[in-house]
Amino acid sequence: MASVELSKSLIEHFKIIEYRPAKHGGQKTVFIVKIDEVWYALKIINFVDERFEREVKICQEFNANKGIPDIIRVEKFETETIILEEYIDGNDLSELIKLYKGDANKVLDLVFKVGNILKPVWEANYVHRDIKPQNIRIKTNGEPIVLDFGIARALDEKSITATGGQPLSWLFASPEQYEGNKALISYRTDFFCLGIIAYYLYTNELPYGKDRYEIQTAFQNANHKIVTNNEILNVFCKAVLRINPSERPRKIETFLKLLEL
Repeated sequence: MASVELSKSLIEHFKIIEYRPAKHGGQKTVFIVKIDEVWYALKIINFVDERFEREVKICQEFNANKGIPDIIRVEKFETETIILEEYIDGNDLSELIKLYKGDANKVLDLVFKVGNILKPVWEANYVHRDIKPQNIRIKTNGEPIVLDFGIARALDEKSITATGGQPLSWLFASPEQYEGNKALISYRTDFFCLGIIAYYLYTNELPYGKDRYEIQTAFQNANHKIVTNNEILNVFCKAVLRINPSERPRKIETFLKLLEL
């Protein structure tokens, strides 16, 4: 895919002194730009919808949360919507999977930190709904940042997607997302997704299968067991990787307690 260049008018408007060419990706194009000697992520939104508006709302609401990127500026420029966001120097977790294999303490520590980032989000009645390695960025100092709240759901608001249709990333989704059962969506949905990530990091294998059919088949077997050879990680996975959401930890504090070393 060819690189995309910034327009001269946008460079002048934002006083960009340097930037890295970007690749067009779906509904947005992201450039890394330098303004006043500081690097930022500049996102050009190609299609503004409710999901975009919700992501901005959530990120702005939790701007004080160091585990969520700060949104510096949102504006309409010419025919485009632009977001200027904190740039996170580091790697997506998807690029670092091998570094966690067999290291239970490292896995538990990371998931604990991600859980604490999401704790105030959950307490505010939001669910991320798309927790996967590509949406967790590891800074150069090792601290995680949670990205992409585009399909997050506010549990006390009308759902964006139509009845029976739910956005999800198949490999890291929960049974209730596969079923399209919105009535069962809660922060315990995110618990399940973090359980998959914990298992995946430790074993470098997916617990339920490598494609949609395998995963759906496994979910239909309510007795499907998740086992690792680490006691604490095993207890955590067994607690959160329950097919029925009502059998997962009810409280956020209980979820986090399971991760304590």
